[in-house]
Amino acid sequence: MKILLLSPYQTKTINKRTYPLEPTGLLSLATYVRDKLITKYPLIKISILDTYFNGPEVCRKNREGYRSGLSDEEITKLLKKENPDIIGISNNYTAYLYDSLSLIKLAKKTCPTVLTIIGGAHATIDHKALIANKDIDIVVRGEGEETLREIIYNVYRNKPLKNVTGVTYKIGKRIICNPDRALISNLDEMPIPDRSFIDYSKYLEKTSKTFFCLAQKPVGIIFSARGCMYRCIFCSTHKVWADTWRSRSAKKILQEIYYLREKYGVREIAFEDDQFMGSKKRIIELCKLIIKHKLGMSFIVPPGLSPALLDKSTIDYLKKAGFYRICFSIDVGTKKSALYVRKPVNLDKVRDLIAYANHSGFWTYGFFVIGFPYEKIEDLMETKRYAYNLKLDFIRFYIAQPHMGSDLYDEYLKNGMISKRVNKYHTMYASLFGTKYISAKKLYKLREDFENDYLQYHLRHHFTSIRYLVNEFIPKVFSVKKSLYFLRLLGSFNIANTK
Repeated sequence: MKILLLSPYQTKTINKRTYPLEPTGLLSLATYVRDKLITKYPLIKISILDTYFNGPEVCRKNREGYRSGLSDEEITKLLKKENPDIIGISNNYTAYLYDSLSLIKLAKKTCPTVLTIIGGAHATIDHKALIANKDIDIVVRGEGEETLREIIYNVYRNKPLKNVTGVTYKIGKRIICNPDRALISNLDEMPIPDRSFIDYSKYLEKTSKTFFCLAQKPVGIIFSARGCMYRCIFCSTHKVWADTWRSRSAKKILQEIYYLREKYGVREIAFEDDQFMGSKKRIIELCKLIIKHKLGMSFIVPPGLSPALLDKSTIDYLKKAGFYRICFSIDVGTKKSALYVRKPVNLDKVRDLIAYANHSGFWTYGFFVIGFPYEKIEDLMETKRYAYNLKLDFIRFYIAQPHMGSDLYDEYLKNGMISKRVNKYHTMYASLFGTKYISAKKLYKLREDFENDYLQYHLRHHFTSIRYLVNEFIPKVFSVKKSLYFLRLLGSFNIANTK
């Protein structure tokens, strides 16, 4: 039996070839199935094909937009060569549902007898609609490792799926929705994702170009936790992870860091968790281990750190361990928005933490979300003023999106602002939806202006302050190593703006 896990290509509205991060979700699935099943049944084989990462260096134009990845002809050729018995496809993002469905359709056309499985965040939320698709045989809901193992085992042994929890499937025209699967209680029992399932050296080369101005290269990706304890109105994560936050231990994380460092020469780690700061004790323990083992590596958390869970003592440990920039996941710039989003953001504490991080020598980033249904122009301007005055090095504004599964999605439906099925290809940079008072076009223009105008404001207002320069800027460049990084940072920023 052959199982092939596919990462779908992506079609976007801009003609810019993009590359994904390493497919850690599929790597985790493949590694788990191999260790827990294939060691007992060696006639089962499992492999990964990333149809997004592979392919030409340029996009292909089609009627939907610009496609990054393999063509249908290239995928068909590879599918015929592999001739899998089971195909598993990831579908994490609502915006790229069309690509996942197109890939499944192509797979069924190429291999008519193949069993098709779809899983991921969007698939979990939209399972009832997806299973109605004639090309989809099984939808995996929630955490997929043990569910996939059981599916493969039952199919291999010609057993029914009636006792497999966490699946929605069909027998003939009858749709069956089995009970939810309990989450894995101890993530330390999960094997470290084996990067040998992919050509990892190529991912390291491309990923290092994806991130903005790394301290060291190459950079590897680690997920150290799953889920989040918050229930922000715009987020659907809680539907996927059942309102829980679980983490791997500091020792287990260190094992994966060593694995990437010793086997692949990784020099920097990007933690891509939805919620990295779920446990202060775990973060400090991890920092102490990194310091003790003198790894000489750098660390970042691109999705951001929740200010409500961060304090000055933790910032001190992060600095000693080799973290060199902090992305503050602030999200809101007004007290009204904080209440609406349901995120415990203390705006005064955020200001204090950013000043401390600047003083400690960190490069600081801030993430904000604008465009909530109730917002008027003056609300956005209030958020802008707050963000601009925080003295961050870089700011990113996102547009609130009605992601399926979020409470914001339900509110958009209730107010008639969207139809039941959200259109594809909306993103947090260019929304198809405005607020009750601001059009989508105007919202996009404001977002662009907010980001593009910040650097000039920063230079004009903050760099003319001796107090800021002495207390918050000089610590970032007060060594030869830091000065050289600053020069590279300026170069990267100019290149990014030119592109």
